[in-house]
Amino acid sequence: MFSLQKLLSKDDYLYDLLEDSAEVAQHSVQVLNRMLSTPATTPSLEEFHRSKEADKEITEQINRTLIGSFVTQLDREDIEMLSAVLYKIPKTVEKFAERFLVSAAHTAKTDFSRHIRLLEAATNQVVEMVRRLRTHPTVEEIKGMNNLLQRVESEADDLILEILGDLYSDRYHPTTVMAMKDLYELLEKVIDRCRDGGNVVTHIVLKHS
Repeated sequence: MFSLQKLLSKDDYLYDLLEDSAEVAQHSVQVLNRMLSTPATTPSLEEFHRSKEADKEITEQINRTLIGSFVTQLDREDIEMLSAVLYKIPKTVEKFAERFLVSAAHTAKTDFSRHIRLLEAATNQVVEMVRRLRTHPTVEEIKGMNNLLQRVESEADDLILEILGDLYSDRYHPTTVMAMKDLYELLEKVIDRCRDGGNVVTHIVLKHS
């Protein structure tokens, strides 16, 4: 017999997992921001790896839950899409940390303060949007939140153009240019992943409005 209580309980569990995934992604960025605040300090990759593996496990839990669920309030493909996008955040953060470590000789005096602000704003907004899913927000509410996220992403685009203009000014050694370009593009990609997460949440809300 169909049980509404059982359905709601499974949906709550899926919402819990999606929120956990968003919060793990947020934590990975918080660790990244601490590292960027002290670029002269040699970072450890262990915490970045743990965040990625934790989010990977959550993603696998979501997939296992969906396999055993015939009915959910949200469409299965949308849950899978959001889960996959959220996992890409700590995965990209870990990749940045690895590159940061091997290029440390070229990054020790770099000021990442503007990136720190944008990364924090983007991940905070993604976490809040994912949390709102279980409350069934209005289209206007979620669009307003997503617009804020889009503005952060647009500011990140402007920032990398400004930085690339400086890198290509012949003031830096070519190796430094290559290393910093790689790092800046990975930071932009983290924010792009956050934008993608906001777009998926907005898509879900629009579909169910």
